[in-house]
Amino acid sequence: MLSAFRLFTKDGIGFADRSYKKSDLGEIEEGLLAFFERDYSSALSYFIKVKTEGPLQGVISLLGAKSAEKIGDTDLQRIFLGLAKKKNKKVKKRADLLEAQIALGRGDPDLAIESLTKIKGQTKLSIVIKIKALLEAKRWQDVFKNLPLIEESKDRLFFENQAALIALDQNKKKDKLLASIFSSLSKEVREDPGIILAFIEALKEKLKGEAILISAIDSDFDVHLITCYYEVSKKDEESLNNLTRWETSQPENSLIPFLKGKIYEARGEDVLAEEFLTKSKDLGNPTASNELVRFFVTRGNLKKARQEVSAL
Repeated sequence: MLSAFRLFTKDGIGFADRSYKKSDLGEIEEGLLAFFERDYSSALSYFIKVKTEGPLQGVISLLGAKSAEKIGDTDLQRIFLGLAKKKNKKVKKRADLLEAQIALGRGDPDLAIESLTKIKGQTKLSIVIKIKALLEAKRWQDVFKNLPLIEESKDRLFFENQAALIALDQNKKKDKLLASIFSSLSKEVREDPGIILAFIEALKEKLKGEAILISAIDSDFDVHLITCYYEVSKKDEESLNNLTRWETSQPENSLIPFLKGKIYEARGEDVLAEEFLTKSKDLGNPTASNELVRFFVTRGNLKKARQEVSAL
């Protein structure tokens, strides 16, 4: 922008002499320099002095609005945006876009969406601002509808993930709808441990998500999913079989023998319970040490309980 400004001021073009007063040229240059140095108060003090009309006036108004937004001066921001909207279509379009950005930044997604509706023809930036505003407004259905407009797959997956979390949270205990939402997600998002956990948490009947948990753990081992599976599963024998299978591929993981020990304890199989809690402790799980103390105390074996306390 500074290069363009200096080009306008060259004698060979003669543009500045016809359109701007010399004082305005100085104010514009100083304002631009202050803006790029992030000295927004100084930038405003220069931009506000520019009175002469000209091709750069709309751009100066946009920069003035942005500077005012940076220092929290809503009155000047509104004035500069109003000036920018009176210029040509290109400047007006960017003024509406800036207004949407500012509204979103101050937590007013509805105003941001309203400002974006005034823009004819979408740009990459306007699409991103719109989706961010829709997320802020918790309008997850509209986010899903607009996802195909996002060109970058990384960005598209990020926004889909955020919309999925909102959708799952807003529809807790509506198991049929939750299943529909989950199945509609892309493969990458369905396999995200955070999304799976949010889905299970939202279900009224947690067991409906058991198969999804098992499949997810089989394909990509995750300790949070293991814990969730342990809490959800009600079939001890099946749980032990799955934990044993995962233990084979994750022999150094201390959580799996810990959970097996808890299941054996609940089944009254004390020898196996002690064996696996001890194995978990030996693999470095401090929680297993505390559990062993409790286990021995509840069984009346105070000698072993004291030994565990001494080891702690």
